[in-house]
Amino acid sequence: MERASIAIVGMGVTKQGRALGVTEVELRRQALELALVDAGIGRDAIDGYILASHEREDLRYLGLSPNFSWPVQTGGATAPCTFIMAAGAILSGQADMVACAYAMAPSSGGMPGFGGKMSFGSLGYGYPAQVGMIGAASAHALHARWHMDHYGTTSEHLGAVAVQLRDHAVNRPDAMGYGQPITLADHQASPMVVDPFHMLDCCRDTDGGAVFIVTSAERAKSMAQKHPVFLLGAGTGHNIGNWHKRDVYAHHDAIAPAIGRALAQAGVSLGDIDTAQFYDPFTISIIMQLEHYGFCAPGTGGPFVADGGISLGGKIPSNTGGGQISGFYAAGFTPLIEAMKQLRGEAGATQVKGARIALTSGHGLNGGVQNTWSHGTLILGAEA
Repeated sequence: MERASIAIVGMGVTKQGRALGVTEVELRRQALELALVDAGIGRDAIDGYILASHEREDLRYLGLSPNFSWPVQTGGATAPCTFIMAAGAILSGQADMVACAYAMAPSSGGMPGFGGKMSFGSLGYGYPAQVGMIGAASAHALHARWHMDHYGTTSEHLGAVAVQLRDHAVNRPDAMGYGQPITLADHQASPMVVDPFHMLDCCRDTDGGAVFIVTSAERAKSMAQKHPVFLLGAGTGHNIGNWHKRDVYAHHDAIAPAIGRALAQAGVSLGDIDTAQFYDPFTISIIMQLEHYGFCAPGTGGPFVADGGISLGGKIPSNTGGGQISGFYAAGFTPLIEAMKQLRGEAGATQVKGARIALTSGHGLNGGVQNTWSHGTLILGAEA
């Protein structure tokens, strides 16, 4: 993939929230309608469809007639992977205009891939479930405890992440944390979920949908969309390799190969990134990604955030919509939605001044044992 050969020309985002009472397929239909209007095209223009799910029912309901329909699922890394797949389809001549779609409604009784409903036991990550290790919080808590033991990271450092993300969200009407500020004392007083995570260290599932329309940069030039966003570079990694080396907890993900390929394709350096939108299921995820991406030194992520490193005026403004912890949980699509808003100048009170290049990450779907997550990195640009 050459730099900026692919463009995102449409984005549709539904209302995000708890207990919306809307089915997943209807949320995708709503998001598709918004994306088509945003791109200035009709349904017939869509000749490729990639769905972040195990489901395959959408085409009839959405009224689409593409050349292909691919369901894909790699947890919170699915979002960047759908863009990589869309780029491959376009560049190989399989499609001209691809819709990448997502929706979940866990608080309204549905979750794709789990028979319409999700049970707590469904989140048993590989064989550790046999001895009672269930749920994403318990898995990520091991990362956090490793980091604390090796670097002296504290619960207050985790709390600094939660407070900063809420400081962003409190000014964003589309965020779950809108108008609801928190303090470090609030974080410390919130209930313990699994040591060392308090409730305010954790994201919350929300209902919502999102659709992105992807095409070639050449086709984008002839379209009505005045603010296309370009895919400058992409990369993937998988933490199973570190598990085989018995070093899994020191690595939130295998980020090095992902960012290495993404930067090389984009032809930029880390210093060129204006804003980062990280996948943040838990506060430790921000700290460890800041370190492994190279925005701060290993072991310094906590103090980096506490000193304002991810604030709007900081070294790398991050998760400026509140992220998944205080914004909304659209799986790996939350970072992409915010990156698009930033690059299109639509981020409102938390707009990063002069944002032209954004980094996004995705993380999820372990490789058969806890903490062996997939990872995806995209670098997006406001100009080709």
